[in-house]
Amino acid sequence: MIIGLTKVRNEAHIIGKTLDNWAQYCDAIHVYDDASTDDTVQICKKHPVVVEVVTSDYLDPNRLRAEWYNRNLILQSALRFKPDWVCYFDGDEWLYDFDREPLADPRIVRIDIPLFDVHITPEDVDGDPEDRQWVDPIPRMIGFFFRADASCSFSRPDQRIMNHRVGGRATTGRIKHFGKGWSVEQWEKKCSYYAEEFGHPGYIDKWNSRRGKAVKSNFMSDNGDPLIRWEETWTGLNRQKENMTAMV
Repeated sequence: MIIGLTKVRNEAHIIGKTLDNWAQYCDAIHVYDDASTDDTVQICKKHPVVVEVVTSDYLDPNRLRAEWYNRNLILQSALRFKPDWVCYFDGDEWLYDFDREPLADPRIVRIDIPLFDVHITPEDVDGDPEDRQWVDPIPRMIGFFFRADASCSFSRPDQRIMNHRVGGRATTGRIKHFGKGWSVEQWEKKCSYYAEEFGHPGYIDKWNSRRGKAVKSNFMSDNGDPLIRWEETWTGLNRQKENMTAMV
């Protein structure tokens, strides 16, 4: 059994479609709602794959603590059901091209998936967010799936990748992260959240400088790299695999 986990806040614009996406890979999904003020909770409770929604009206002002503490709360709740695997995803991340074969390999305890940030460009600013094709050229390699046991936990400030036991790792699939690319409105809300609410000094100046820059008119990422199309990420990942195979 694979149990999906997610911590969400004010994700009504996308969470239904995110749950649809992860329902292809998870037998059940557990949700922690971090004091949403929109319809996120209602959408999650109505979704057929969601078996638990833990809600809170308290928005912890210590956001670094809240990031790990709330994730750990929903993780420990899910572990009661003794799943074979747990996977953590944010409410704006969609999985594609996932190979299930590593799940059956007893040597594998963690599966990493390259995550590509989606961006808004002049050619699609007025289009359906789901159709956006321009992404960062360099993915973040993030652990999503973990073999479930008592070693799984979150315990460190702002922790995203859970603690887990030592063992083999595999890489498969691709993630589209819509946090920067859903809409201009959501981009500005994200800037305000990290600049005003999150409270960590390392975020304030960076996100204040990003206000008004949702549309990448020069087709460059926030780090100054030329954007690539989504289909090009698959070609690049295949080349990486071929190079690694040739080195062995």
